[in-house]
Amino acid sequence: MSNEIREYEDDDEYTVAERIDRAHADNPRLTAWLGEQEGGFDDWNRRNGGGWDFGEGSLDRLEALVREHVASADDLFAREHTPWIQVACWYVGEVHNRSRGTRWRMDPDPAAGHPWSERPYVIVPFERIDDYEDPEGIDYDARPRHHPLSSFLTLVQEDPPAGPASLRTELDDYEAHRRARG
Repeated sequence: MSNEIREYEDDDEYTVAERIDRAHADNPRLTAWLGEQEGGFDDWNRRNGGGWDFGEGSLDRLEALVREHVASADDLFAREHTPWIQVACWYVGEVHNRSRGTRWRMDPDPAAGHPWSERPYVIVPFERIDDYEDPEGIDYDARPRHHPLSSFLTLVQEDPPAGPASLRTELDDYEAHRRARG
């Protein structure tokens, strides 16, 4: 057993979750990705009609754009690393951050063979971990997290949700999983 593993083997779930959150919150991969998207926003904003205000209602407008410009899941994954998709993902996360107090996270050392560990996500701050409980009691850290690319995938699947507001409805997840306080 390596020294590193021995060092952590007695850590409780809270300590492990806190260590993971801290590593995902402050790392060069996340800093670079955020800088690139923020830097590309003005051009993206202009090219997509302007007036993007980070309000909850703007998610319906973005949803319509995604449905219009992305034909399928294969198309989405083929274009995943383009500025149009990446800035759109950043925009969704920023709406979550500004309206629900979430924060950006990204795995500093993504697992091979696990593509979602390579992608940025938003999650409520660690200080609120006790506000959320996994109904099945499996996951210690049950805070809702959203990968914006996954949200887009939902929009372009074979049987997408009907009508607008799928992206906006995700904002409700931050309240739906709250533990009942006694």
